[in-house]
Amino acid sequence: MSSSAQLSAVRALQNCPDVDGRELVWKVQDEVKLERPLALVVVRTRQTVLDWSRPADAFRRSIEWTDSDGVRQPKLVHPDVDLDRVAIDPLRGFGEPVVRNVRTEIIVELFRAGESPEGIAEMYELDGEAVLQALRYEFRRVNGVSAEATAA
Repeated sequence: MSSSAQLSAVRALQNCPDVDGRELVWKVQDEVKLERPLALVVVRTRQTVLDWSRPADAFRRSIEWTDSDGVRQPKLVHPDVDLDRVAIDPLRGFGEPVVRNVRTEIIVELFRAGESPEGIAEMYELDGEAVLQALRYEFRRVNGVSAEATAA
């Protein structure tokens, strides 16, 4: 089923043929009484300004899209939006986080074994920033730390 067909089906179920995007998501959330922490769309002001929730917005910004024959498809996901070198790409690393074609867990294992970031970069022909981002990502993942918490 195409995306437009799915959207039409949801509009028909919700009996709101002219509603699109955030408003449609908000209506569905309200109808199913989705708990606030799980909301994708939230009301930001008393004037009912709808906005993406932080997690939904972060996820939306983390996706890189490809445009093939006028059809947008997700190409890859950056699991941490401020680490643009780390990506989850089903065609590389078996869907595990990678920097280019090197899994981030391999990079951190080498670092824990005593290899310097510069040595790892040279070994895999990566630039230093890519290695540092892989290490930062793995630190956050293992410690359950979000990008927002480390920026504060």
